[in-house]
Amino acid sequence: MRTIDVLVIIDCLSATASGNLKNNAYIVDTNGYEGSWNEGTSQLVTVCQDGQGLSWGITSVNPGNQVNIVSFSGQLITSKICIPQKQGIPGAETWKGKVQSRGGIGQYKYTLALSINGKSMSFDAFIKVV
Repeated sequence: MRTIDVLVIIDCLSATASGNLKNNAYIVDTNGYEGSWNEGTSQLVTVCQDGQGLSWGITSVNPGNQVNIVSFSGQLITSKICIPQKQGIPGAETWKGKVQSRGGIGQYKYTLALSINGKSMSFDAFIKVV
């Protein structure tokens, strides 16, 4: 089973100016037309299967702005469906986890906590285990 890569793109200038990530986060994954929906919004629903790997990366739309994933929280973590761990070196970090729904199916919300130029912000996204 292939790993699904999720890319989080942040408009750092607009996010920090408005205090709003929901309208300034754009998420896409490598599922293409295989079932994920709300791509290009902060409300991406990544469709995956039990046992499948997930990998999150982040970048800024604005050159020179620093944005990092700080942590994951929410139902995805508390239900132990997937517990992403930071990997890589500073400046090239990814967060990787494996879906472990133990045969269960359903949609699980998660919160991404970010650091944008030193300011803490967060927003919610979803995975759907089928």
